[in-house]
Amino acid sequence: MTYIVSTLVFGAIVWWFALGPGRKAGESLSPFMRKVAGLGAGAVGIALGMKGRWDFAIVLVSLSAWLLGFRLPKMFDPIGNARKSQIRTIALLVTIDLVSNEIEAQVLAGRFAGKRVDQIADKDLVMLAQDLAQLDPSGLALLLNDLDRRAPGWREHVQVDAQAGAGDPRAASAEMREDEAYQILGLEPGAGEEAIRAAHRALIARLHPDRGGPTALAALVNRAKDVALAARR
Repeated sequence: MTYIVSTLVFGAIVWWFALGPGRKAGESLSPFMRKVAGLGAGAVGIALGMKGRWDFAIVLVSLSAWLLGFRLPKMFDPIGNARKSQIRTIALLVTIDLVSNEIEAQVLAGRFAGKRVDQIADKDLVMLAQDLAQLDPSGLALLLNDLDRRAPGWREHVQVDAQAGAGDPRAASAEMREDEAYQILGLEPGAGEEAIRAAHRALIARLHPDRGGPTALAALVNRAKDVALAARR
């Protein structure tokens, strides 16, 4: 009877973290807190396993693996292989790691082609913004928050397109292709509805403007979800 109850508890916990509110709660943790919680859950799980409580040990070790970023087999993971989202514009390639929550922007054109934005000195960011304003206003919109943080006053030297400044790329992304939508969500084409919604939740948890995320990126992610779901119907 004890193991029946344990199995039911195990199933409820797995659902809560895989599909329910726990996934959103876990994804909202900072990388540091995910590591702390993951190591703590793993240690307690191992200790319980050594005492013969394999039912709870499996739950805690599984939770630890998820928090620390270990991938589950695709059939057990509703997000599938949505581990890296990529958003490509004319002059930028933005990659979002859904495990570590890190955002990396690679410059594809202009004076800083081949460099990551975080490798460019703060004093040179005005030149980067000038390049993007000329070559890629949509790409500039993706970096507005980062530029404001690292180079206050940069707008005095760069003419920012009004639409890019508003961070609303919906008109430019109205013709987003299905394959682009899946790439933004970090999914293989043809992924199921739950995988699409789970990948969208993971990205928005990181990018939502209320948490300081770039408005333009959040808008693209929302558009990608709509396009991918429409393709499923």
